[in-house]
Amino acid sequence: MIKYKHYDSSYEAEVLKVFTESFVNYPLFWGAFEGRFKSESKLHSFYERLIKGIFKATVRKDECYIGIEDGKVRVVVVVEKPSDKPVGFWDYAVSGMPGIIARIGLRDTLKFMELSDKTEIVVKSIPEPRWHLYFLAVDPKYQSRGIGSGAIQDFLIPLVRSNGGNLITVTTNSEKNVAFYIKNGFTLVKEETLEYKTKAIGNWTFRMDL
Repeated sequence: MIKYKHYDSSYEAEVLKVFTESFVNYPLFWGAFEGRFKSESKLHSFYERLIKGIFKATVRKDECYIGIEDGKVRVVVVVEKPSDKPVGFWDYAVSGMPGIIARIGLRDTLKFMELSDKTEIVVKSIPEPRWHLYFLAVDPKYQSRGIGSGAIQDFLIPLVRSNGGNLITVTTNSEKNVAFYIKNGFTLVKEETLEYKTKAIGNWTFRMDL
């Protein structure tokens, strides 16, 4: 049985491993830079640095919870409360952004940050107070076992309700996640295509009214 608790830095190495591995080939992080590096290994090295920086920047402002089973982290849930301040450039700057800039340059870094912001435009246009599910990462070795659904049904929804919330939003850039969110009670708000240079990246926005 999975038990949830607040993330703390003592779990950092394990959480970053789950977080990184669960987003392998995720279009927003991997697809945007595919072809940018001379080898797959260099792309993967850059990807790991990028996703770790994004995680560290996000948890500076947003709530992070981990689901533990048999003493191991199986799932990571990062959620933004209505009262949370947006993650800004400074949060990224102290979370590994200089290394990203060194790899791809300031111009491409800013373009990627602009792309990331565009994925949330529809969500941010919703006027009601909302809890936003930023990341749901399940250890790849334990995927397809209902852990992701359990994180939503048994943890996230009760968490939001117990804090007086009645709206959860989420976006995904992976088409295979669309059916997962619909199955778990979300309603598709908008489907769109975003562009990063020559890359076309799908973006799906969902909401769940409790």
